[in-house]
Amino acid sequence: MAGLGNKADTSAPSLWRRIRGVHPAVVLGSLDLVGLVVASYLSFEELIPGGQVACTVGGFGIKGCQEVANSSYARPFAGIPVAVYGVFLSITLFTLAMAWWRTGTYKLLLAHYGLSLVGVIFEGWFQFAQVFLIGAVCIWCETYGISLVLRFVVALWVYLRTPKPDSFDDFEPQESA
Repeated sequence: MAGLGNKADTSAPSLWRRIRGVHPAVVLGSLDLVGLVVASYLSFEELIPGGQVACTVGGFGIKGCQEVANSSYARPFAGIPVAVYGVFLSITLFTLAMAWWRTGTYKLLLAHYGLSLVGVIFEGWFQFAQVFLIGAVCIWCETYGISLVLRFVVALWVYLRTPKPDSFDDFEPQESA
């Protein structure tokens, strides 16, 4: 009987316990990198002469990525492609997530949450523009949008589960019952 107790004590933690042990900033940073890769690809294709975005949605009766990229809504401010703004947003969010992970400063989490909220609001407008104004859907834009919404949801979840410190110094996740 004593051998069973020792064997259970030396076994590796369950997958769920290992996942729960990952700091939320690492999850946010990973999602930020996904967004950065997608936005970088779109920026590259939109900024090089003759660039064509590879799209898998077209052909099912739905216009695709190139129609979105060629629309006036894809360059809303000073002719700069919206994907370029996505690159800068993703880099900023990644930097905030990694700084929060390294320092535990609560204000960095709040900044990530706030910026991702602004991004989600813009994403909602861009979704409206794709569907109702352009009449086309870009799978790359959808992928970026999903990563942005997930970033917002993770930051919101952590914000709601974190005790609000008087001094915004440390993050200690609450244990769920």
